Amino acid sequence: MPPKGGSKSQTAGTAAQGSSSGPGDAAGSPIAAAEPRFPLFYHSLTPIDAARHGGKSLKRRLGFDFARSSQAGYFARQLTNDGERRRADYSTRQFVTTDFFSASSWQPGAYIPAYTRRYPFIFHESTDKQQYTLCIDETSGALEDGNERPLFSGGKPTPIVQDALKFCAAFQRDFTNTHDFVEQLSERGLLIPNQAEITLNSGEKLAVTGFHVIDRDRFAGLPDSALLEWRRKGWLPWVYAHFISHGNWSVLVDLAGAAAKAA
Repeated sequence: MPPKGGSKSQTAGTAAQGSSSGPGDAAGSPIAAAEPRFPLFYHSLTPIDAARHGGKSLKRRLGFDFARSSQAGYFARQLTNDGERRRADYSTRQFVTTDFFSASSWQPGAYIPAYTRRYPFIFHESTDKQQYTLCIDETSGALEDGNERPLFSGGKPTPIVQDALKFCAAFQRDFTNTHDFVEQLSERGLLIPNQAEITLNSGEKLAVTGFHVIDRDRFAGLPDSALLEWRRKGWLPWVYAHFISHGNWSVLVDLAGAAAKAA
């Protein structure tokens, strides 16, 4: 049976035995048919299950080739405001490089977002939005036959699955907290649309549009009660990190220029 990530109200995920949470599907079967669209990087979602994944092992190295074709990933740098989906985006392509063996690796010294590090694992939310089930993208190529790094031993989840469950649970908590943070930014009118035009040394011009930034003056005008609440929730460092990150445009320009020159 697939490990459960706990209910939405729980703050820590621990592996437990339970029934499948895939809507209308048998335990361990893919739930692609129930999904109108997969999250970025993912092409299938299958609950981790002892019956299906017994004898399967997680490869030691997956690489980051799955991120190569993506223009953007999830990270707290520039904010987008698109209806019910609240997220933070950053440019991805410049951070994924090709090494000697033609296997994608991350740009040295660059932070790898948690969204990327959790791949190929992910939580699937039940239809009532009260339960999470640990799933894996079986198209990722991350699984192989054998017992070097098994997902199950004696029918029970191994530390590999336990750690993935804990990581996804922590990610889900942070995602929820970030969602609430961006909702507050939107409700208080702090988000303003922005765009960036970048000219490379080659003369090529790039345009980045469709993102929002926090207006400094409006933020400075927040009442003291709001600032105290945001400090208690740990949101103030996110605001200042957002402001500081504006200085990283030159880094992105240099990386884009180096990539264009190498091509």
